[in-house]
Amino acid sequence: MSSEPVVEARGLGKAYPIYRKPEDRLKQLLWGRRRRYYEEFWAVQGVDMTVGRGETMGIIGRNGSGKSTLLQMICGTLRPSAGEVRVRGRIAAMLELGSGFNPQFSGRENVRLGAAVLGLSAAEIDARFDAIAGFADIGAFLDQPMRNYSSGMHARLAFAVCANVDADVLVVDEILSVGDAAFQQKCMRYLNRFRLQGTLLFVSHDSAAVVKLCDRALWLDMGQVQGLGEAKEMCRLYLASQAEEMGDGAAGFRVRGRNANTSSPRSAVLPQAIARQDGTEDSDADALVFDPDDLTEAKGGVDIESVAFHGAEGGRLRVAAGGELVELRIVCRAGRMLRQPVAAFVVRDRLGQILFSDDSGSAAGEAGAGISAGQPFTAKFCFFLPYLASGAYAVEAYLFERGTSGFELLQRRVDKQFLHVQSIHPSNGLANIAMRAVSLDVTAPKRRSDAAAAVAEASGR
Repeated sequence: MSSEPVVEARGLGKAYPIYRKPEDRLKQLLWGRRRRYYEEFWAVQGVDMTVGRGETMGIIGRNGSGKSTLLQMICGTLRPSAGEVRVRGRIAAMLELGSGFNPQFSGRENVRLGAAVLGLSAAEIDARFDAIAGFADIGAFLDQPMRNYSSGMHARLAFAVCANVDADVLVVDEILSVGDAAFQQKCMRYLNRFRLQGTLLFVSHDSAAVVKLCDRALWLDMGQVQGLGEAKEMCRLYLASQAEEMGDGAAGFRVRGRNANTSSPRSAVLPQAIARQDGTEDSDADALVFDPDDLTEAKGGVDIESVAFHGAEGGRLRVAAGGELVELRIVCRAGRMLRQPVAAFVVRDRLGQILFSDDSGSAAGEAGAGISAGQPFTAKFCFFLPYLASGAYAVEAYLFERGTSGFELLQRRVDKQFLHVQSIHPSNGLANIAMRAVSLDVTAPKRRSDAAAAVAEASGR
């Protein structure tokens, strides 16, 4: 992250007039210079913040706290009532679903309109149109009027345009709450790549998404800053305040020092070696250590034909309950001679968080001697599926080849396979636990004579 400021706000505020009676509007228009006939409502007041290049800033707070108003002032769609804001570079905003699109225009026409509003020339739009259409992936609906689009299709097209304009600052306001699992995975993967080089302002009610994506977070409440600091700590304080307000001790929880800035540099995610069930652990020299979000281009030489879960009886498993014995099969075909290929898989939730993963590094078998060109082979992983919360989970597959200088990525398969879980457990957490036994023991009360003797002994009788 660079220390160069990209977004700066000083004393930023937005006030709206509140009229008690309809005729007060006319009075204000006629005699407004002499007297004020309205009350001011400050949706945002006194915000000071600085976001550096390459930094990801989350903005959290309950509904009506001023998050969207703050973003609109940063993007220039709202004029501040107080203070100032400066943005250096091109800014792309996803503030409202399909904002700026004309519902009477086709998707194709709106792509050109939206890209032009974001500063692209006609030649640049032509050069990037195929990439935008491919990211949106709405098929023939691209030539249909947008009034016929669903909310998910609106989101796809809006995100696709913003993802292909080479913005310096990207503003995302709750757009990831729509769309199917494949679209959400694609968006999270793009955001993970973008934040490595650009500046991201991210608004969400999902604290897990804020902690995963953001370096710092700004907490707003009633239009005022309650805290500015490390994302995980701000989310913890925000959730604590929500819990106190819902309990008996809701006595106005506040974080003191609204200008406190406890920023911390982005911590690198370091994958670790996998400890296996037999008690052995891959050494640092032999372990496959890779980052699933790495942008390294696959070298090819092999095709991953299918990735699928199978049940205990061997049939294809598309919906699971959790706790059952499953086998994940990654079917590949060599395009050339392969020496010591290693397959790996990753399972992600809807936010793109990795829940668990493994690889075939310790199971060389016949593959250790090499696989000839055109020969099919299958990596199999047999395990008990964790008790996951209900939802769709993305399954990604990777194939590596062990070389003298380490492992090289040959092929990856993402956004293709999903496992749907319908949990049988009442818990709503990220994952559930398999209870071996549950009991409720009731201790029998003491007899009256025993209780009287205890009282007498305590009183010294």
